[in-house]
Amino acid sequence: MPLIDRPVFLVGSVRSGTTLLRLMLDHHPKIALNLESMYILSQISSDGKYPEMARYREWLRNNRSFQHSHFHIDERLDFVELVNDFLNQKKLRDNKEIVGATIHYRYRLLQTIWPQAKYIYIYRDGRDVANSIMRMGWAGNLYLAAEWWLRAENEWDVAHANIDNNRWIEVRYEDLINDSRTQLEKICSFLGVEYSEKIFDYANQSTYSAPDANLCYQWKTGLSKRDIQQLEAKLGERLLHRGYELSGYPRISISSQSKKYLYLQSRVRAFLFRINRYGAMLTLQETLARRLGLRRLHLNIAKRIDRIIDANLK
Repeated sequence: MPLIDRPVFLVGSVRSGTTLLRLMLDHHPKIALNLESMYILSQISSDGKYPEMARYREWLRNNRSFQHSHFHIDERLDFVELVNDFLNQKKLRDNKEIVGATIHYRYRLLQTIWPQAKYIYIYRDGRDVANSIMRMGWAGNLYLAAEWWLRAENEWDVAHANIDNNRWIEVRYEDLINDSRTQLEKICSFLGVEYSEKIFDYANQSTYSAPDANLCYQWKTGLSKRDIQQLEAKLGERLLHRGYELSGYPRISISSQSKKYLYLQSRVRAFLFRINRYGAMLTLQETLARRLGLRRLHLNIAKRIDRIIDANLK
């Protein structure tokens, strides 16, 4: 089966609005956009080597995101053919003209598989992203949570520098929320399809509600002065580059000793969050199985954790 000529990939940091925009576009009559699909890239080595197929197929069968995608694994296919087949399955299942998926990191690798792909990069105020990541328990403090946003921004800098300008577009989350139609019309034009009001059917068919301006700039009322100063010490220049205004609080610097403390604090708090979410026994079992390389045991524990994650994710 030939490669899909021009798939579209929705890329951006976690907690930046990718799910909302994906739901919107997936409800367009001509666009089929799959949910988070990091399993396409995450097993490619750092030097770009594709995974060994038997091991990759087994890994897929135990991957939570892949399970939610409900794709068939054709064991006759090599790596590129298989991940391309996943997009083909989505396209045929939804019976739509344009197909793609959501990717949160390693965007640059997509070009090695689909050299003519199109990209929609959505970005959000990094202070809100960091706050949301911390509340999810993925980092134990805002300073460390901010690294997720910075990594996504840096990855996009590298990725889109090697993509023709007519194959990528940027969308600001706050604009998508406050002027949805204008932004969606721009995206539809970029993809070569007419705008459709059916995009907003997602609000009746998912747990996500209609765009709400209260979701923007929550850091202004939800974070302390010290929290904001620490975030702006880390993100300030990038926020300005993205057109976001800083708080106006005096700028501070974080000493090397303070950074060490913040990194340790984040690890401890994240571990305690996991204990609170998954229970002490399950958390300790997962940690030991992973560190001791007890693969089968770790897979069984991971499945139990995945069920808890699904129950707590919106």
